[in-house]
Amino acid sequence: MEYDINEPFLNYKENEEGNDEIEKQIMEKIREGFITKVYGILIYQVVLTSIVVYFALVSSSFQEYLLSSPSMYYLCTLISLICLFLPLCSPKIYQSVPSNYIVLTIFTLSYSWIIATMTCLYTFRSVMVALFLTFVTVVTLTIYAWKTKKDFTIAGGTLLVTLVLLIFSSLIFLIIPIPFFNLITLYISLVLFSVYLIYDTQLICGKGRIKFSEDDYILAAINIYLDIVILFVKILSIFGEKK
Repeated sequence: MEYDINEPFLNYKENEEGNDEIEKQIMEKIREGFITKVYGILIYQVVLTSIVVYFALVSSSFQEYLLSSPSMYYLCTLISLICLFLPLCSPKIYQSVPSNYIVLTIFTLSYSWIIATMTCLYTFRSVMVALFLTFVTVVTLTIYAWKTKKDFTIAGGTLLVTLVLLIFSSLIFLIIPIPFFNLITLYISLVLFSVYLIYDTQLICGKGRIKFSEDDYILAAINIYLDIVILFVKILSIFGEKK
């Protein structure tokens, strides 16, 4: 009976490959669970915002209160900014249950108030058209982000620099109003946050060089939510008809 001296090595190699395949399948399942959780939270945020905006559109008394209460608008802006920058002071805030969901809800309600106040300035038809265009844009860009072989996750630095420049230019145009440049800024913002939606989607699906950790499901949902609502605001600002 002949004995193959390579047999133990071959068996070890086969076992190692089998273990790698099992580990790969486990990681894929974990990622799928993460993606499901992120988009579940996103749906919760969008529904919450939609309810607030709906009441702002159909209730004249609520509209009057929103437009006559600038202090609430600025307070909600401050609260939403605090929620966004809270991880800098407490890195685990978005990973600890139930504090992460509490902060998420406070942020979403605050931002919903801001969006509702903005929509009160436009006609009902304009808001509906902007919602439809936003829906089409988000679905199209999400599908593209999943299907494309281009890795947008490596463009984070470029996107951040563009965003900072855009913020500073917007502040300048607030001090020195120039309608033509304001319109250009809106279009640049629309393009920038369209790319941000692709970027954040790829960070969630984990197919790029960089990806969100499975513990960052709240942060991932907030990023996508912000991309969507900012796209809506920019589309409404460009194509909407004011009252």
